Amino acid sequence: MFRLKRKYEFHAARRLTELSENHPCGNLHGHTFSVTIKVSGNELTREGWIIDFYDIDALYEEKVHLCVDHKYLNDIIENPTTEHIAMWIWNQLEHDLKGLSSVSVSEGNSYGCKYYGAKNA
Repeated sequence: MFRLKRKYEFHAARRLTELSENHPCGNLHGHTFSVTIKVSGNELTREGWIIDFYDIDALYEEKVHLCVDHKYLNDIIENPTTEHIAMWIWNQLEHDLKGLSSVSVSEGNSYGCKYYGAKNA
């Protein structure tokens, strides 16, 4: 079994809508989000990899980055918690990215979430 990872970043604003009135994250705020996509597989292509990083980059750019970078996440994801963002990214990629095994989203060094997909729950 081979496992590879590819890391990305995007910048976006959000407001968490299900919090108590006095919670600071209920206000409009922004983050530089870090995203890690992990792919697993047993078979190598004739080129010697499970997938070309270029192919992962192209999918991520089209299906994720262009949608969320420098955007207001509430226009895209209802209540855009880190968990919901990770699940949304998974859903954007899962049908086109064979071997997708996890999506991690962090909003800094101290906070993050890893999503393994509904079938792996």
